[in-house]
Amino acid sequence: MKRISRKIGLSIFLISMIMFVIPVNAQSPVPPIPPEVEAEKDRLLAEYQKALEFEIENGQTIISPEDGKTKMLTGESKEKIDLLWQETVKNIEALIARPASARESIETIIEEIDGNQPVYLERFTLPYNPSAALERYQAGNFFYTIDIATSQIVDISPVDIYVFPKHNLNEKGMYSESELETLTREYIKKVAGEVELDTLTLVLANKEGRIYFFRWEDSSGTLEDGTAPFIQVSISSIDGQVRHYVNNLPIAITRSQTFFQEIGLFPKEVSAAFTEVYANGGSFWGWLNNGGSADTTSNAGYCYIAGWCSPKNFYWSWTDATTSPQNEPYIRGRWNTNVTTESTRSYAFIPSTNATAYANYTTTINNGASTVDKVIDQEIYSNVWVFLVGYYSQVTRVSLDNNDDIAGYKVAWDEVMLCSLGTCP
Repeated sequence: MKRISRKIGLSIFLISMIMFVIPVNAQSPVPPIPPEVEAEKDRLLAEYQKALEFEIENGQTIISPEDGKTKMLTGESKEKIDLLWQETVKNIEALIARPASARESIETIIEEIDGNQPVYLERFTLPYNPSAALERYQAGNFFYTIDIATSQIVDISPVDIYVFPKHNLNEKGMYSESELETLTREYIKKVAGEVELDTLTLVLANKEGRIYFFRWEDSSGTLEDGTAPFIQVSISSIDGQVRHYVNNLPIAITRSQTFFQEIGLFPKEVSAAFTEVYANGGSFWGWLNNGGSADTTSNAGYCYIAGWCSPKNFYWSWTDATTSPQNEPYIRGRWNTNVTTESTRSYAFIPSTNATAYANYTTTINNGASTVDKVIDQEIYSNVWVFLVGYYSQVTRVSLDNNDDIAGYKVAWDEVMLCSLGTCP
């Protein structure tokens, strides 16, 4: 009888768990990319690589000032290859995009929120779950990232640093914390519908009293790196406007899902073909200019939060406002990366403190032959990954300096991440 009772108990447990898990997994299927499309994508990338190699060998080049040996494209050759890559990406995105009819409902949702008609940009991913198939759109001054499986918005970011005015260092907030929380809850309801925020754990933060961060974490789930999934809104205490929104709850894994994956009842998600995190202070890290002048914040940053990597700190410095008109950097750090034949996107993790400046990240691509810049406002992000550039071919390094031309702001060097085109997506 005891054995029978145990078997019955186990059966009831499994049935109840399955009943709980199945609704979570009952999402719209994401159509796979057909083999013939993958083959055409590979052909387009091979054509680009051939043209790139020809231009490096026969076109206008200079020698890299960093290593004194790598050829870098310049002048008409750089413009030619840049345009060719843009055309290549455009053709690839047209191949792998879902039919316009399949995107109509998502575009309607975005237009209702933003007020502007969205334009489809690309298939996309975020580091919270590199295997989740996402799409990115632009509506007005914002990028909207959508989880295809659930049609939920997982990220809303300004298209550039000029969407909002830069906060003056001496400005003080006009909105109280309670007023900002009310505005935040209203915004979440508008974007995500009825989310039971009070069942989650609220974590509050702010940067210099100017930008406040309302973050609700779900301890019952996990992201791919083992951290807690969350929904977070950054909002200005100066004007009460939302600066950034991220909701990775739709692409998180519940603890019951993890359990059934471990025992083989549900398949594990396929990891991205090339996904690597590069830590500040690690073996891939180095200072290029005056690194000894930077400060260190311990027990903070991505590796401290995630726990699986090290060191558990990040570097930061005040902005350098004494440079020449050519914006020569004062302090500059660099993450060297493993070069892969896969085309990759780059991301930066922005910590919750000592990160308030306009930060210019330079990603070196084409195996050192070209660079592309992205400036982000570190002040509006807190313990989140921020998309930089991509996808691009053969990323070799990412660098960041502290030049803002305005004194008194703080630049943070934390982790960066690369994720390949193969599953990005």
